[in-house]
Amino acid sequence: MLAPGSFVRATLRDGSSLPGVVLWATGSHVDLWFDEGLARRTRADSVAACPDPVPARLACVSAEMRLFASLGEGDRVRWERAAGIAEGCIVEKCRYGAIVVTRDGKLVAVGFRKLWPVAGLAVA
Repeated sequence: MLAPGSFVRATLRDGSSLPGVVLWATGSHVDLWFDEGLARRTRADSVAACPDPVPARLACVSAEMRLFASLGEGDRVRWERAAGIAEGCIVEKCRYGAIVVTRDGKLVAVGFRKLWPVAGLAVA
C-alpha cells in the first residue's frame, strides 16, 4: 500500500495518466491530489509509484501530507487563520484534516495543508 504523501502516477477511467500525491489509501482505493488542486478516488490497481522527479506544484502538497501523516490524536498543533496563528490539540484525525480543540475549548476543523506540529523544546 502506498504511504500518504507518495508521488504516483494514476491511470484514470478515460485512459489518461496523471501524476498525483497519495492522500489516503486502502487495499482497493487510493485518494489522490492532482496538480490542479482536485482530489479524486481511483482504484488501487490503477496507481503506481512514479520514478519521475516530483513537479514543484506537487512537492509542497507531498511534504504537507507527509507532515500531516506524522501527526496523531493528542498532538499539539498550530494553524494559520485570518486572525493569526492558532494553537490547539488534535482530538480526531480524519483522512484530509483534523478536528482540533482550541485553548478556549472550541472545536475547529482544519485541513491537512494548514496544520503543523507545535515545536518541542530542544534538549542538549
